[in-house]
Amino acid sequence: MEIEQRFSTDRIVFLEPTLSKDDCILELARLVQPQAGLPPEEIADAVRRREEQLSTYVGHGVALPHARMEWAPSWSIALGVIPEGLQWDAAAEDYTHIVVLIVYADLDQIQLLSSIARLFSSPLVRESVIASETPEEVLAALKRPGARARASLDPAILGVARSTAEHAFALAKETSSRAVLLHPDGLGTLEFLERRVPSSPPVFLITRDTGIYDSVDYGFADVIQLPFRGLRRSNIIEMSLLFILSKGVLQKGDTVISVFGDSESRSLDSIVYTDIDREFAVFFSLQSTRRPRDLQEVVFSRVIQLASELAEEGREGKPAGTLFVLGDYERVARHTQQLVINPFHGYDDDECNILDPILEETVKEFSRIDGAFVISGDGVIQSAGTYIRTEVPFTDIPSGLGARHAAAAAITSVTSAVAVAVSESTKRISIFSNGERVMVW
Repeated sequence: MEIEQRFSTDRIVFLEPTLSKDDCILELARLVQPQAGLPPEEIADAVRRREEQLSTYVGHGVALPHARMEWAPSWSIALGVIPEGLQWDAAAEDYTHIVVLIVYADLDQIQLLSSIARLFSSPLVRESVIASETPEEVLAALKRPGARARASLDPAILGVARSTAEHAFALAKETSSRAVLLHPDGLGTLEFLERRVPSSPPVFLITRDTGIYDSVDYGFADVIQLPFRGLRRSNIIEMSLLFILSKGVLQKGDTVISVFGDSESRSLDSIVYTDIDREFAVFFSLQSTRRPRDLQEVVFSRVIQLASELAEEGREGKPAGTLFVLGDYERVARHTQQLVINPFHGYDDDECNILDPILEETVKEFSRIDGAFVISGDGVIQSAGTYIRTEVPFTDIPSGLGARHAAAAAITSVTSAVAVAVSESTKRISIFSNGERVMVW
């Protein structure tokens, strides 16, 4: 069942901005109580205890308070809408307008939370929900995301999108490109496509939320759902192509045309031609060198995304450097020592996965601690603030690089791990494999 189908009008409520966070949690606990079969106070206490460990604010005005409870059904969910917004916690930089409370028992927590986060990652979905006036309208907005926003689109914007797409299709044919990658999330609609897309070269629909678009058969070769949220115009092509490469859709030697826009300006107005060999040498380099067999491509992609954000934005506007060591954890662990108390110690694996969107701000915050993040191949963050200890000399490190890069080279020379280093001074990202820096940007 699609995640939006699990919401119902009897578990959707509009909350007053004068309520405290604890009061909001209790109100939502009362809504899930009939399904969970537990006293609402008990549900609320469990959620609050989880909240004390780590804030569940995920950004963009959305919070996902949750708790695992022994006597709950597989899972139950309630949605609170606060049009005026409230301050969820001191660390949140903006007001919270959407609160989704989840109570679950034995299920894949990471997948559940990620699915809910993806649903609300679309600005069109969030705006439609917040603009609703009744639970029925909220439910309709979830099942038909962005309907209000799409209805208000300027015809000129659709005209630009239509012209951009047509030029991209023509350019792809002229350059014998392998495929066209259409990223319409900035626009939030496919209404600019007046007919079926070309079959040669094939056109792929790339989106963070497949539920946004209508079911008309436009002739796409495939629909690829991205796991990332918050992609901006500056990094959407790089991150999307890296993920698509990991899925095997594109191959070495391909060239592609990408069509995209910007969610802030509601546009589809940009075309980029990419030579996969030239732009993604690191991907193929990592495939051809010694690397951990357990490292999932989506975990590697997610770390690259976080590293890119740290390099571009830093932490709260301040430059931030850090080191991620990925995969081959058993051997990596033999060469580590904690500089500080490990902030991830004692948590279940499903609460410490790098793929969990709830942990994004936590990872960025802990990036300020000296030492490395050590992450197993399935994405579990085993430790942070970790000192890398090997006997490998640092003579091969390029001039100007410091201890962080030396540690990356050293650990990847004695294990099959991959290391991603972010430089605080230059804001550049380096990838190390087999003891060598295989890519920098």
